[in-house]
Formats: sequence, C-alpha cells, structure tokens
Amino acid sequence: MVRIVTIAPGESTGWHYHPGRMDAVVLAGVLTRTLHDGRIEVNGAGTRVVEPAGPEYAHVGQNHGGRPVVLLATYHVPDGCPTVVAAPAPGWSR
Repeated sequence: MVRIVTIAPGESTGWHYHPGRMDAVVLAGVLTRTLHDGRIEVNGAGTRVVEPAGPEYAHVGQNHGGRPVVLLATYHVPDGCPTVVAAPAPGWSR
C-alpha cells in the first residue's frame, strides 16, 4: 500500500510501529524521528526512511519545522492488515 503522509508543523505521529516494513521518501520538510533505542534521526527532503516491522521498533516522527513534512510511504503489509499500530512511549522518553 502506498500513501502520502503529511505531518503539520509542530505535530507528531505519536509513538507507533508498523506490522510490516515501511519504506518512505521525504518529499518536503524535515522529519525528526526518535527510535526505540533513543537514537534520533533527522531526514530532509529527498532522503529515504526505512522502518523495520514489529513492536520492538516503535518510534515517533515529529515536525519541528515551519512547513509540513510530506512522505511518500510504501507499507509492506498483507491486505486488510493495519499499516500503523499505536504504541506506548518508552519509559525513558517520559
């Protein structure tokens, strides 16, 4: 499944994971992701984002900029399977 995902300035995706791998290209803006292990990755327009499948790879995407972040995302999931599942924030992030 392919989708355009837009994150407004100052907004976030909330902590979540993907049941199947997600591949994306940042089309506009700057995406800041906090990963399951506390690492922070920043991806600007034209860069590729790969997110592995499973709850052990929960993460949050944030837009700290003044313009929308726009992603072209491909979700590798079977038909009928959700592309995103909400996850609790790790204890270290609170």
